[in-house]
Amino acid sequence: MRSYMFNMMKITQDMIKDSFNERTFYRGLNYYEKGYVIEPVILDNTLYARVIGSMETPYEVKVFIDNHEIDTRCTCPVGYKCKHAVALLLNWVHEPSSFTDSNKFITSLNSMSKHEIINIVKKIINHNPAMVCDFSFIADERPEINIDAISNKIDWIVCEDLDYYHIWDAVRKLEEIQDIANGLMDKKLYKNAAEIYLELIKGCITAFDQGADDSGGSIGGFAIQCVCDFNQCMKQINDRAYKDILLETILDIANNEDYGLDTWDMLFGIINKDNISHVEEYLMEKLNAEKEYADESRYQYKKNNIIRTLIDLYAHVGMPQDKLRLAQFELITRDDHIRLANVLIGEERYEDAFDILKKGMGISGGSFNDLQKLYFSIASILIDQKPDLVDFSTSIDIAFDLMSRYFYEDDYEKIKKVFIGIGKLEEFKAAMLTNMPNRDAVVSALLHDRDLQIAIDVVLTEPKISSDVIIDVSKTAVDNGMEVESSLLTKIAIERGWINADPSMDTLLEVMIGVLDIHTLENLCNSIIKKGSYRNALMLIPYLLDRYPELSATLVMKFITHMPVEVVGQVACAVAKKSPKQGAALCRVRINEDILRSHIHYDKVVFLFKIMRRLCLSVGKESDWVMCIRSFAAENKGKKKLIDMMREEFEMSI
Repeated sequence: MRSYMFNMMKITQDMIKDSFNERTFYRGLNYYEKGYVIEPVILDNTLYARVIGSMETPYEVKVFIDNHEIDTRCTCPVGYKCKHAVALLLNWVHEPSSFTDSNKFITSLNSMSKHEIINIVKKIINHNPAMVCDFSFIADERPEINIDAISNKIDWIVCEDLDYYHIWDAVRKLEEIQDIANGLMDKKLYKNAAEIYLELIKGCITAFDQGADDSGGSIGGFAIQCVCDFNQCMKQINDRAYKDILLETILDIANNEDYGLDTWDMLFGIINKDNISHVEEYLMEKLNAEKEYADESRYQYKKNNIIRTLIDLYAHVGMPQDKLRLAQFELITRDDHIRLANVLIGEERYEDAFDILKKGMGISGGSFNDLQKLYFSIASILIDQKPDLVDFSTSIDIAFDLMSRYFYEDDYEKIKKVFIGIGKLEEFKAAMLTNMPNRDAVVSALLHDRDLQIAIDVVLTEPKISSDVIIDVSKTAVDNGMEVESSLLTKIAIERGWINADPSMDTLLEVMIGVLDIHTLENLCNSIIKKGSYRNALMLIPYLLDRYPELSATLVMKFITHMPVEVVGQVACAVAKKSPKQGAALCRVRINEDILRSHIHYDKVVFLFKIMRRLCLSVGKESDWVMCIRSFAAENKGKKKLIDMMREEFEMSI
């Protein structure tokens, strides 16, 4: 017996069970017992079969066994260590004779006639036409790949119903064809490889056109990889005539594809000074057609894509004058002015770029934010050459507007660099402190500049600073040993809105509970209750438990229905240290809520009665608990499921 067969025969059901989680194993066992494993095959140490699943077509399953290590692959959405693999393995353990032994089949080929073997090969190729490329090489000759067969195979794959559950199987099949192209590229047969990559890219676009659900990004990522591989092939091909043949196809793909697959990049591998004018003519013709028939937003979108691509292509082939000519095309929108300014910056014509940007600021439409960022990028260069060109008042307005939405440290540093360069930094900071509308950004800028006390003063005197920014100030304050200030800031932040209870809040809340007196904390709790801020209550309760359990109880009582039952139990136990009766009463309030809601909450009722029992035992009054639970059972005798659960849990007659 071959060694691999010996290892395969030693596989047991217990080994399979140990290799999969319990739920998967028993579901796979059910599939095996129902006879869902179809046409199993063994080849060396690999098991293969189709297994019936939840979809119309069976899944293809492979199991690899090496020294008792089990690895699996499946075309189902799980893809690995799934119930279908369990079913296949169990089929092998219990019915090994049902497997077709591929090794015996291969040996039998020796006794077959040439005609019989050819017929077998034809059947195999008919099932998977693309695999013919693996066997069509003749030494020192160009491989005769059947690109039509490959294209048909791709069409067959992508024309299936590619919903979320089938997309991975389609990608797997496309990857098998990609492997053929990869092999050709390894053999330096770049033209053949490029043709296959091109067909794969077209196939992916077809899949998207037909509504493939690529929410996982698998087909998109696969297509982008094929674009990269295609470009690698083009770098190795010096045949310009061949590239010109591909040009029209690639132009059509790039111009029509709008799924973010980087297909414009394919032009860079085939462009040269001789054919670039044809590319421009083609693309401008398409753009003119858009202008005539498309709406304005669609036209501007296409224009930006096409003009920027042409600019990059002219730069790629070393034709700067044409690059500049294209950059000046239709200076209508802000985006048009940004495009021209970037080209001028590339030519180190900073003054001209600055003038273009200032003109663009007077135009509506397009990205104002990008325009503002570019303004400060150019201004930061001009301050070393001609600082007089940078106007303080204009720069202030642009800076305030740029910071009106979010605070970004990199943008702020560029802004500061410009005002430092024109000798107006302090004037800028003073104007920002008093006049900038976005007060959150003001505080963030002060923190960035380490003006902590001023940031604290702004928070304490201005009512519209957001909670997130206040928390940032509070963290900085506690890091600098200002615990009293941090405590006040944390309290203000909680009062103003919802706080993200991430781990960094631990220190702030511990400091606040340790610094603030009970009356201040009571006011904070009342504010939370008044605003109905359940999440803030849930965040604060654990920190109040040890020192002020009565405040925790107040918050729990307000949000009793929504509180996790474990939190109710914790607070009840904490309160019971001073008043067991109050702790038990808190549990009983939640119990009354849960029994009125649904039977799915009965486990919570049992949990809380266990807490109540513990509280009564702690003060030697178990009899009170027994009386309570029997009274409860009498009041709710119609809730048989709940009563049975309580009898089982507490092992008593109720």
